[in-house]
Formats: sequence, structure tokens, C-alpha cells
Amino acid sequence: MRTQLLCLAGALLLASCAQPEPPLAGLEPTPNSGFVGRRKQLPLPAEKADVAVIFVGGFTEQVLLHFREVYEQMPPLPCKGRQLRAYYAWDSGTGNLLFHSTWKLQRDLRAFLRLNPAADVVLLGHSYGGSAIMDALRQLDDVPHTGKVLVVTLDPVSRRERSKPRERAPMVDFWVNAYCSPYRNVRDVAAWVGGPWAHCPQADENMAYSGRQRDAEGKRFAHVHPEPMLMEPPPGGGKSPHEVLREACVRFNIGKK
Repeated sequence: MRTQLLCLAGALLLASCAQPEPPLAGLEPTPNSGFVGRRKQLPLPAEKADVAVIFVGGFTEQVLLHFREVYEQMPPLPCKGRQLRAYYAWDSGTGNLLFHSTWKLQRDLRAFLRLNPAADVVLLGHSYGGSAIMDALRQLDDVPHTGKVLVVTLDPVSRRERSKPRERAPMVDFWVNAYCSPYRNVRDVAAWVGGPWAHCPQADENMAYSGRQRDAEGKRFAHVHPEPMLMEPPPGGGKSPHEVLREACVRFNIGKK
């Protein structure tokens, strides 16, 4: 058992030490870099802006940084005005393994919306980050806000009773849900333990990615790799969640006042 744990720790360390691609130029605020910097959250600043794009990672995010790479590499959305980008852990960085706390995300989003009540908000969440987004938005329903809220969940997973209904938060205007089904990769242990949402009837778009099929790089679609589930179309055809999100930004006039 001890040998297995050491091997697991070594594998995680090697994965975290891999050299990432540099972040896209022009992202605002500029993403942190380096081994330690990339493991820090980038909170949403309370500044004047037209759009807030918020990424929320899953349980192992601060070790493996899979969603961090999406945050660094996803091109700016087709929105007019100033776009601010933020990055959080599923538990708002509290390090609390027992409670699904999103209070930091709630606090920062409240402060942003007080200053920008007409701003649009786009939230992307992976794994526990998907349920964290809906959890946080349900607590913000009392905030005066006239902008649009778009949500993308990538194989969302629940950890706490109030997130288990998979219910759409009242302030969400458009929801894209991508998930692994009907066959999961053997690496999807976290999803099995946590409780995957899978198909969500209240979502506007549901897209299934089978663990028996492979992405553009030849890897099987898996919970631990959110980037292909966001950027590539489902194996059966159609548009990718990223394409659908971009089209929704145009349809809802995101960033245009």
C-alpha cells in the first residue's frame, strides 16, 4: 500500500512539473506563471468591465492543473467591451475537503456586480467546479443584476446535499452541459465517488462524450481531461461546447450595452 501511494505521489508530481504552454497574450488580468503561481487562484477583481469570464476547477485541480490550462489557453470570447478573466478552485481555495464552500467566489462576484450591475457573466466549471458554479449562483439570486449569465459545466460532480438536485440556478440564462457517458474511463474515479450529474434535463444543451472513443490527440475522453470536452465536438458529431458558447455570446449580445 505504501509503495502504491508513493507511486501515485510521484505520478502527480511528474504531471504537475510538465512544462505548460505559455498563456495566451492579452488575457486580463495577466495569469500568474511558475510552479507556485499557477497554483494560486486569480480572483475576479472589483473593477469596471463589461464581461466577467470565470473558470472553476475540480477536486485535484490545484495539483494537476487541467482546467488551469483551459483558463490560460481558451481564446477571448467574441464579446465587445472589457473582458476580465478569473480562476478559482472548486472550494474557493479554502482547502476544506469536508464542505463545498464557494464563499470567496460569491464574495468576489457580489462585489463585481455591485460595481457592474449590467455586466454579463460567463462561468465555466469542471467536475466539482460545475456544481460549485450552480451552488454559488443560487446564493446570489438576491443581487440586482440586469446582465446575462451563461454557464458551461464539464462533467459536473456533486459533493454536498444542496448541489445534488442538479438544478439550474434561477439567474442562469443559458446552460451548456458536457459529460462522460455512457462509458467512463478507468481514471474517472473522482467522478464515480462524487456522483456525476451526467445528462441534466434543465440544461439548454447536453453533449455526451464516451470514454470508449478518442479525442483529436488519440486519448480516450475522460473526466480528468476537460479540454477536449470543451474544445472538441462530441464523437457523434455536432458542435463543441466552446462553439455553442461562442454562438450564445453573439446571440445574447454579451458585452454589448
